[in-house]
Amino acid sequence: MFGPMKAEDLFGSSLRDLQERMGHLEEVQDRIRNLAVTAESEDKLISATVGPGGRLYELKLDPRVRRLETHELAERIVTMVNEATELLQEATAETVQTLMPEGVGEMFTLPGQDREGR
Repeated sequence: MFGPMKAEDLFGSSLRDLQERMGHLEEVQDRIRNLAVTAESEDKLISATVGPGGRLYELKLDPRVRRLETHELAERIVTMVNEATELLQEATAETVQTLMPEGVGEMFTLPGQDREGR
């Protein structure tokens, strides 16, 4: 016959695992809150840094951008901000995947990506 089981024996490892995951969750939340990603144009004229929520933190323009037409400069700034936002989404997804059990993270993709993250 089976003897009485202690709740600690029955739920101990599950509770420890949950506590460990909760601690990890707080760490991941902190990392996401502090994420900032920079995209830079190939010619190094424009760089944009975005943080959580896609908020633009910094925009750097090399003095040589004065040679560009205003419409071209505007287009290139928008492109850099959008690129930085995409990089931020990827970095956020990678950070969140650290919470998921092995193999589960690969089941989820960002919009516009295939299963390999491309």
